[in-house]
Amino acid sequence: MPHIIIETSKNILAKEALKIGQEIQQIMAKIVEGNFDPDQCKIRIITYENYQVGLEKTDENFMHISIKILAGRAVEIRQKLASQSFEFVNNFYKNLEILQKRCDISVDIIEMDRETYQKITLKK
Repeated sequence: MPHIIIETSKNILAKEALKIGQEIQQIMAKIVEGNFDPDQCKIRIITYENYQVGLEKTDENFMHISIKILAGRAVEIRQKLASQSFEFVNNFYKNLEILQKRCDISVDIIEMDRETYQKITLKK
């Protein structure tokens, strides 16, 4: 049921962003300890052609990662998930050619309301 939504500027490759999402799945599995099924995790990559980073800069780069989990996890777990995910992404991009320009990276943990979240897996 977790959702990893990675929004990026057009210069960041979707396959790189997908690798990041897959690594965040592994980070979640370690942090949540047995209460997380990676097979239920959805990763989405959204690449923007039109965007602005900072003041009037349309050729700079960004990556924002939203990690949506059901409400109720301790703040320490959410903080650990955010910091370890952020650290991984930061290290992943440090030496890439894309960083010849500005690249803003951010991570946010979003709690989904257990009372209103609905989910089903349909199989044939």
